[in-house]
Amino acid sequence: MKTKRIISLLASLAMMVTAVTGAMTVSVVSAADEYASSGTWGSNGKWVLSEDGTLAVTGTGELMYDALTPKLKFVQDVKRLVVGEGITKIVNGFSGEDLSHYNLNEMVLPSTLKDISAFSLRGEAIKDVYIYSKNITIDKGNSGMLPRPGGGVVMHLYKDSNTEKCFRSIFDYTDEDIVYIEGDRPEEPEPIPADVPKLTETSGPCGLTTKWEWDKTSKTLTFSGKGVISIADCYKQYAEETEHIVIESGITKIFASTGVYIDESISGTFYGFSALQDVELPDTLTFIGELSFYGDPLTSINLPEGLIEIDDAAFKNCSNLEDISFPESLNKIGDSAFQYCSKLKSINLHEGMTIGGRAFNGCESLKELTIPKNVRFLRSVYDAQGMSREPATFMACTGLEKIVIEDGCWLGDPFNNEFTKNGIADHFCLQCYSLNTVVIKGDVDCIRPSAFGSCTSLTDIYLYNTGLTTITAKGTSNLEGGADPNEPDLWRDSFWTGNNPTFHVIKGSTTEQTLIDAGYLNDENTVYLPDTTALETAISEAEAIETDKYTDESVSAFTETLENAKALLDNMNATQDEVDSAVKAINDAKNALEEKKDEPSKPSESDPSTPSDSSDPTTPTKPTSPTSPTGGNVKKTTSPAQKASEAKAAAEKAIKQAKIVSLTAKAKGKKKITVSWKKVAKAAGYEVQASTKKNFKKNVVNKATTKNKVVFKKLKSKKKYFVRVRAYTTYKDAKGKTQKVYGKWFKSKKKVKVK
Repeated sequence: MKTKRIISLLASLAMMVTAVTGAMTVSVVSAADEYASSGTWGSNGKWVLSEDGTLAVTGTGELMYDALTPKLKFVQDVKRLVVGEGITKIVNGFSGEDLSHYNLNEMVLPSTLKDISAFSLRGEAIKDVYIYSKNITIDKGNSGMLPRPGGGVVMHLYKDSNTEKCFRSIFDYTDEDIVYIEGDRPEEPEPIPADVPKLTETSGPCGLTTKWEWDKTSKTLTFSGKGVISIADCYKQYAEETEHIVIESGITKIFASTGVYIDESISGTFYGFSALQDVELPDTLTFIGELSFYGDPLTSINLPEGLIEIDDAAFKNCSNLEDISFPESLNKIGDSAFQYCSKLKSINLHEGMTIGGRAFNGCESLKELTIPKNVRFLRSVYDAQGMSREPATFMACTGLEKIVIEDGCWLGDPFNNEFTKNGIADHFCLQCYSLNTVVIKGDVDCIRPSAFGSCTSLTDIYLYNTGLTTITAKGTSNLEGGADPNEPDLWRDSFWTGNNPTFHVIKGSTTEQTLIDAGYLNDENTVYLPDTTALETAISEAEAIETDKYTDESVSAFTETLENAKALLDNMNATQDEVDSAVKAINDAKNALEEKKDEPSKPSESDPSTPSDSSDPTTPTKPTSPTSPTGGNVKKTTSPAQKASEAKAAAEKAIKQAKIVSLTAKAKGKKKITVSWKKVAKAAGYEVQASTKKNFKKNVVNKATTKNKVVFKKLKSKKKYFVRVRAYTTYKDAKGKTQKVYGKWFKSKKKVKVK
């Protein structure tokens, strides 16, 4: 959890939330005064927050930050901080983290500034800091307030200034961290205060440019506008009554969290909505903030395509949550995001994701997991000092039976400090008592302590990786004084199972020797796997072949051989002979690919260049090469109609081979069906239909896609739907327009009941 946010600002805002909420039923007018977008700052300063998120601060001399804190209600809407000329110091802190941990991306500081000891220039979103003062001196003791060199924040400074010398000599900033300012500071336009939505009994602001509305009849809270939901106080009076939340298009982020998780003072955007049944999220949403739905009774939620990040504890303790599907756009899941979602049945992780510590800790209903390639796992920030703890990503997933790890994972702390590049994290699956099968592939070279600690049902460990060099030895323990061996903080051997599981390894590999040296392997528990290195190389090379120039028959045989070889990689019972035979089969199929021959175009009956026998029109004549007026040969041409006819025939031939071989349909959310099938080589796309009738004569919903997955939304709840799919390919007609040729519907229709 981001405990570095335990600061005076949060405490102040928390008190404001209590005060405003308590006053709502007494006086709307008095509460409305809290939602200002401009005001005074002590006796010598002013501030304005404009609609674009620019906070402009003006004044002279020293300003007390504490005097601004209670007045700046829309603190997390600030995207840009501009401090005016004449200000020499801001006392008691002015932090990039304080202002907007998620939104603030630029700071502009004046030439009159003498001391930045009160500034924190750090924050997750900050990209540029402009310092127009040439004579700032910095104490090394304040280095914690500054961005780390190489961290992506650009400091804009005057060349050869004392300010530059401080950043370079004291904090080791390099040319990558600094851009030189040329000329004087440009003038800023006069800031105009934002027009904040007005507060009434049933509506009001939930951000600088966003509002909420309450409908008592339908028990619905609706959020609208453009921008972020950044404050959560006024509408919280309806938390226990709200059954439905609708967030309309235009809302981009949800992060109205004013609480601190470390001391259980929780105040997420929708924390405490004890009657909540469903949530509708817009396609414009990119971010779900810390603690947003903490502990809510949701059973499912549809995450929109375009969502990029789910922050810390966003769905923690949602103990009724069963169904969720992560969109392809999602690239970060924060600390404890789904911790203790005990009914969550499945998760679909994607390549390239970053996952925080304990993200799925305690998800007891997960049965199988696949960890794809290029996933980054982070440790947790676990205490007030910012110390990081073990990732424990799937710790206490007590129903988990099988996990497949496709490749080594990058492991680091929340500050992107790397501690393992191709490993499996410490305490990764600690206390997964039902786990019986572990499959490790790819370039895993390190398995950290207690990665599979207390996995007492573990019987089979498949290690297809050949380069394992680091593992905590069997029998390692820091147990002292009879401590509980299941205690999660223990540091002990990587496979602490309490039994003697079978290790499936590749003979003669570095992995085998490492396990022997660490005391895991013996004659009784070792089974040798086939070496699939050559097969993986053959598959990779085969997939790179462009098949367009080869005949359909040879490509069909080649494709079938390739698919069979891929399936063999997933067969944990494959033998070395089968693997070697598959390599040979791929090479034979490659050699058997037959290039297409150039066929001469046949003239059509309507082609005026075709000669005929005028004396006997019924007598066929052999076409001769036509000549030009000068006696030379004329090149034969094919008419557009004939080209279209040939293209259509080729498309019809191709679509006969584009047969769907599998179809899956699941109700993965309210009023929603997810349909998927296996891709086929000859298809340009697919048509998918859902209907309440088996004959598809009524209530038909139709979708076309080039992918092998679609989602039907807004279907009739509690209704049974039939689903079918067919492939299509395309060709150009005589007018150059693209036409589709459809294959047969997949022989097996799927039936699914919508939630």
